[in-house]
Order: sequence, then C-alpha cells, then structure tokens
Amino acid sequence: MSSLIGKIDLTPDRRGALVAPLDDPGRLRSSLRGTNPDLRFRRTSDGFIIDLAVLPKIDAALGNKFQWSPLARRAASNRAAIQESAADVLLAAAKIKAGSAEVARQLISDSSLTDMLDDHQALNVAALTIPDSWGGCVFDEQGTGKTVTLIATFDLLVERNEADALLVVAPKSMIGEWAVEFERFCGGLYRVAIADGDRRAKSRAFHSGADVVVVNYETVVSNAADLELLARRCRLVLAVDESFNVKNPDARRTQAITDLREWCSRAYVLCGTPAPNSPSDIVAQFDLVDLGLTFSGVKVDPKNPDLADEIRDAMASRGLYVRNLKKNVLSDLPQRTFTDVHVEMEPEQRAAYEKILDGLIDEVEGTTDLSFSKRMVHFLERRAALIRVCSDPAFLVPGYNQTPSKLAALDGILEDLVHVRREKVVLWSFYRASLERLACRYKRYGLVRIDGSVVDRNERREAVRSFQEDDHTMIFLGNPAAAGAGLTLHRSRVAVYESLSNQAAHYLQSLDRIHRRGQKLDVEYVTLLCRDSIEELEYQRLLTKSQVQAELLGDPSEPRQNRQVFLSDLLAAKELLQGGR
Repeated sequence: MSSLIGKIDLTPDRRGALVAPLDDPGRLRSSLRGTNPDLRFRRTSDGFIIDLAVLPKIDAALGNKFQWSPLARRAASNRAAIQESAADVLLAAAKIKAGSAEVARQLISDSSLTDMLDDHQALNVAALTIPDSWGGCVFDEQGTGKTVTLIATFDLLVERNEADALLVVAPKSMIGEWAVEFERFCGGLYRVAIADGDRRAKSRAFHSGADVVVVNYETVVSNAADLELLARRCRLVLAVDESFNVKNPDARRTQAITDLREWCSRAYVLCGTPAPNSPSDIVAQFDLVDLGLTFSGVKVDPKNPDLADEIRDAMASRGLYVRNLKKNVLSDLPQRTFTDVHVEMEPEQRAAYEKILDGLIDEVEGTTDLSFSKRMVHFLERRAALIRVCSDPAFLVPGYNQTPSKLAALDGILEDLVHVRREKVVLWSFYRASLERLACRYKRYGLVRIDGSVVDRNERREAVRSFQEDDHTMIFLGNPAAAGAGLTLHRSRVAVYESLSNQAAHYLQSLDRIHRRGQKLDVEYVTLLCRDSIEELEYQRLLTKSQVQAELLGDPSEPRQNRQVFLSDLLAAKELLQGGR
C-alpha cells in the first residue's frame, strides 16, 4: 500500500473523479503532470478533481499507483465504452430517425412484438437498440405509447441476448400499470414482480428471479444494496419512468438512481414533459442515460441567458433521444380547445384575499434581502395562501361561510354538463381540503376520486374502471399531482380545473388523460381563474414554461385554441376578405 499515491472516488455530480492524496499532495501533483503536462485539474480541500475518463490511462502510465473505489472503477469503464462507441451509435441513430418505418421494422424484425408497434414506435425501438449503445431518452408526448416502446425495446434486447432483466423505476401511483401493460402486450412471456410492501417483501421481489422488477423512487433509496446486488448479478436494463423526477442531481433519489445506473448495462428514461420548469431540468436525465456524454463541456448555469441554446445544441449533436407528438403520430386524434373562465371573487373572499396580499407586501417591503432569503419558505407559504384563497378561503379564514366564486361557477358548469347533457367530466383540484369539499358537494352525480390519500393500487384501478365503464359514475375527481400521469379517462371529453398545481409537469400531464388514443370526440378544457388575482399570473407562468419546453425539444408552434384565438382568426379572415375587394 505504501507505493500508492492516491485514492480515486467519484464527485457527487459524476462530472469528474476526486483523487485524494494518501500522503503527499506534491508527489501526486508532480506524478499527474509527469504523465500529461497538459492535464487540467483543480485542487480542493480533499484532493484533486480530474476528468474521470482519463484516469485509467494515467493510472496505467504510473504503474497502477491509484486505489480505486469499486464504483469509480466501474464508472471509468462505462465512460470509456461510451466514448469509444459514441460516434458510430449517434450516426446510426440519426440515419434511423431520418429513415422510413419500413426500414426500421426490418432492423427490429427479430422481436416478436414488431408487428404490434405503430410506425413511430418501430422507429423508436430501432434507434434505442443500436448495438454497443448505452440506452436512450424517450421523450414522446403523453399518450403516444412510451411504455410499449420500452417493452418492445427490452424484448428485442433479450432476443439478441443483450439483456437478462429489466428494472423499472416509476412513481408509486404507476408501478401497478407496468404489470398490466406487460401482460397486455406480452401475455405470460415475462414474469413481472412489483416490489411493494415492507422491506422484506421488496427484497423477495428483487431476488425472485423475475424478468421484470418494478419499484417506486423511494425504494431505490431504501433498498439500494439489494438493487445493486441485482444489477451486478446479471445484465440489468434500467428504465426510469416520469424521469423529470430526477431533474435535481443533488436529490437523494437522483443520487441513488445514478449510483445504480453505473451497474446497469443500458439505461432509458421516459417522460413526455422532461423540462417542465427550466431547460436545465433535462440535463440530469441525459446524464443518467449517457453518463455525461451529451452535456460534456456544458456549464449548467440557470442564470446564463444562452443556456437553452447551449442545451438545444448539445442535444442536437450528441443526444440520443426520440420525440414524437400526438398530432403527428395519431392522425385521427380529435381537436382540443381551451376555455378560461374568469370569475369575480365574492365580497368576503375578495376582502380576505386583499388582506393577505397587503400584509404580505408590507412584510416583504419591511425585510432585507438577507432576511428574505433566510425566510424564503415562509414567504412562499404566504404566497401560496393567496392562491388557495382563490379556491376556497374557508380553510384559511376563520368564520368564512360563503360560497366561493369558483364553487358557484362550478355548480352551474356541472349542472349543465352532467345533469342536462349527461356528459362525464374530469374535475381537477390541487388542495386536499378543496377535494374533500368537492367530493361531498358533487357526490350526487356519481363520483370517484384519486388523490394522495388513495394509495391502494386496486382502489385506484377500480376508480378508473368505474369512470370509464359505469354509466352512473359521471365525475372523476383528481389531484393532478397524484392522478395526472398514467391514467386513461377518455370516456370524458371535458376536463375542468378548479385549481392548478404549481408544477407545470402535473398540469401538462393531466391534459392528456382525456386527449389520448381512443378518444373519438373533440376535447375541451375549462380553467376557472379568479379575476385580477395572482392566480392569473401563475397560470400564465405555467403556459410560458410549457412553451419553453416545446422550443427546447423542437416542437412545432401550436397556439392554444380558445375563444380569443378563435375570434382573432375569424377577424383576420374578415380583414383578408375585405382587403381582396
């Protein structure tokens, strides 16, 4: 051991390796310079940070003088393999994506599921199974069949003897759906185990010998050792569903999944909304798949005004991903329109809103920048209270017993849609107290509900079945954070938003519960907003984030069809008519 000059481990963000000197920092520095005078590294309190990819060559040149952690050794090997094959893989992917579906089907003809795929899915699978590849990002829009793409991808890898098992990481609310989808498309071809319950029950699932194991995000953290053992025993393919959940590289679950990925043969991320809040959201998802290849050399600084351009350029030149929109691949999907209903707050509601707003303004004006940053959580909670008052002040204002304006408006909307027209309605609300009140108020219509309080998979599945199949169940009440992804609710053509999540991903995903494959009628979204309130600003912020993501992914511009847009088009047409006279 005395001949060793340094110990190599990984930096938390995987952007490099931390080389800690065992005894003499000067000796380590001179040794590094001796192997490569142009080598760039920076000193920290713990040692030197160096590009992980070059360390194996340096270690060999020095006669293996470094002590490697197992994870660092594996990470270096992974990155060397990706760098060696990157040029050929990216070129092959570009040709496949630019080619025809017929050619793609020939490339994947050795899969038994090929004939079941739509054309865009066949192109996806061909691009995601290129020999010597590392995986890929599936960013197809919600409702286009990302799950089927991944199932067919895994099946093809198995047929080619390139994979032994699949680990799916998904939100807790969606883990049961993966077993249903495998059964639907593969029959009994693959044995699927859902790791649920206590720690011992999950461990049994990991070591059951199943072909496919499905876990939630929290399980990757709590059962990290079991999952690493599973990955090291076989050629494990990793699939991360709704991957915007790993957008924060510092989060515990992101770090746990990143550690696990090093031991997996390939990795895939699936998400229709990969950058719901900022272009930088997408970086960690690519990093998880290609271990830093796409964004090598890109400094992710959210304050950089050119960050979106840098990210877009890196994705175009080095990113292995697929992106398909419903309007392009589901040609028979009906149109959708948006109606924003601006309601006046009733007097007591308005008074409560103004009181909270004025108090918050006075408090912010009376604090310093330093104090504000220290009490940021407090101020954000006060701001959130403003939006909640727009929904229902009863749970924040003692003695409030009026009917909030949105509730009064909703009474009329549901009376017309459900009672008069006999239309099923999907009703979205973000706050638990509001969900309770809505559930009681509209129970008479026949109502089922899914929010954070409904954790049983069978109960969730029964709620969806009842809404889809039972003619007496007319309202599906959901929280977009808990029910906005993975559900099919296309028995309804109308979705009403009583209140909105502050997360753009929840909103964008919830839109596709009714506008998806199998929908035969034009779809309408009705959003209730309190006039002249901060809620209107929040709504516009959600729409802006949606547009930023669309531009990042290269989605064609698609103006929201609402009354204002519709009227503007008509007036423009009239101007053209008059100009031609």
